[in-house]
Amino acid sequence: MQSFGKKLIFLGGGHAHLHALARIDAFMLRGVEVTLVAPGPFWYSGMGPGLFSGTYEKEDDTVDLRALVERQGGRFLEDRVVKIRPRENEIVTAGGETLPYDVLSLNIGSGVPAESLQHKEGQGEEAKEPADRDADSRVVRVKPVKNFLKLREQIKTGRLGADPENPARILVIGGGAAGCETAANARALFNRLGRQAEISLVSSADRLLPELPKRAGRLLEKFCARNGIDVTLGVRVADLRDGEAVFEGGGASISFDLALLATGVRPAPLLSKSGLETDDTGAMLVDAHLRSVSHPNVFGGGDGIQLQDHPIARVGVYAVRQGPILCHNLLAILEKQPLEVFEPQENYLLILNLGDGTGLLSWRGLILRSSLAFRLKDHIDRKFMRTYQQAASAVDGQ
Repeated sequence: MQSFGKKLIFLGGGHAHLHALARIDAFMLRGVEVTLVAPGPFWYSGMGPGLFSGTYEKEDDTVDLRALVERQGGRFLEDRVVKIRPRENEIVTAGGETLPYDVLSLNIGSGVPAESLQHKEGQGEEAKEPADRDADSRVVRVKPVKNFLKLREQIKTGRLGADPENPARILVIGGGAAGCETAANARALFNRLGRQAEISLVSSADRLLPELPKRAGRLLEKFCARNGIDVTLGVRVADLRDGEAVFEGGGASISFDLALLATGVRPAPLLSKSGLETDDTGAMLVDAHLRSVSHPNVFGGGDGIQLQDHPIARVGVYAVRQGPILCHNLLAILEKQPLEVFEPQENYLLILNLGDGTGLLSWRGLILRSSLAFRLKDHIDRKFMRTYQQAASAVDGQ
């Protein structure tokens, strides 16, 4: 049974949407009107730290979503959404458009939370998303991914570390995978530029990479020691002001020229303000079909959702694996066909890019650091990106 005149809106062009966005023609052939609302191109988080060190360039890390969507007959609206109204089946964009939908799919990602440091940019439903950069221009979040490229260019064109007598003071806050990769690639960038930098990594946990086996944390601590990255564990930063990181409880502090926030991620505030049912982090609660538990014509994937009965970590591998299931279920609900179940795998491969041509690999209890691990990661990442970059640049009929 075909659907005609139905409206499908993809809100956000994240990892979980790419599979469906590359197959918009399948929806169009069924008479579905497809719109993607996104603020710009897709940026791949797996290559983000490599953007910082200079391993990758923008063209390696992005997919032209406008080209991908429009060449198949869909509509690409370069904008952000300020309201989701699930009762009325419509969204409102910052540009003032109100867009009705029959089915909505959300993949708007997440950001680095630091509530005490954020700009006060509005109240209620119309409050803006957190700024990429805090009130102090020396404080920058590592998400969105494009921030890594901005940081690299800022450092390259500025004077940080250019004077051997005054090394740049770089502070990375967060000892998880994102923080460790950020600190390692900061070191790699300054090494490539031939500049001096004092890099500090601060974490409230009692070891690095607490989400991984202890051996991973020990290997990272050794890496940091050999590469001049000072690690401080078991302390929480209470405030950042005037180039000073103040710890909870007073006492010691760390001075910085640039502070990079990598303290974990939270879903975009838009979701918790939408009327959709969310968990205590603000993620939309979904069932095993990736469908909102409160609104059956709303689906989602990536960091902005959480499975109601099987909570999962916010890692890119889940978002990518959700893609085919999400695509199938969006087609299925439009045609009143059975939905498929998303079954998150218990084990997944994780490789951190350490910026020096090596990677730290974690897989089923195996932990190792080697150049082979980085080459494997690089191969997987480039292959993934090439699939969608080629889809965006393909010419009909060729």
